[in-house]
Amino acid sequence: MSYQDSAQKAEENRTSAYTLLIVGIIGLAADILVFAGVIPIYQNAGITRYLVCGVMGALFVLFIIFGIVSMKSFKILSVKAESESNLVREMTKWCEENLSAKLIDEGLFETDDIAEEQKYFKRTDKMRNIIQDKFMNLGEDFLDHFIDDYYQNLF
Repeated sequence: MSYQDSAQKAEENRTSAYTLLIVGIIGLAADILVFAGVIPIYQNAGITRYLVCGVMGALFVLFIIFGIVSMKSFKILSVKAESESNLVREMTKWCEENLSAKLIDEGLFETDDIAEEQKYFKRTDKMRNIIQDKFMNLGEDFLDHFIDDYYQNLF
């Protein structure tokens, strides 16, 4: 499973919530108008109008419920995204002050004929160990994502 930013998850939940709420409210209003006979779709249909309007009404109510749930998730994830953003800023600041390319490469390579891919894996392992010593209890996916981003700044 790859890491997904909490801010991105929050934005996806917000978009989903608005979409579900808008579709649910408009659909439920249209369903009520059809059922009441204001929109004459089922003039001589008898029981079909009750069945279709009942099923569609239930579906649109579910859309509204899921929209409300998504909005609550958005609020929770936006708080988490803010704290995650603060952690990333703190980690970046610490890395800028304490990690350098020279420090990371120090003692890693005995020869210069090592492939760039092998250098990458050795460097990221060392970065992971150094960062984990300072910032404990970080999720593996979060840490891998941070190291991949910060690695681009150093090398």
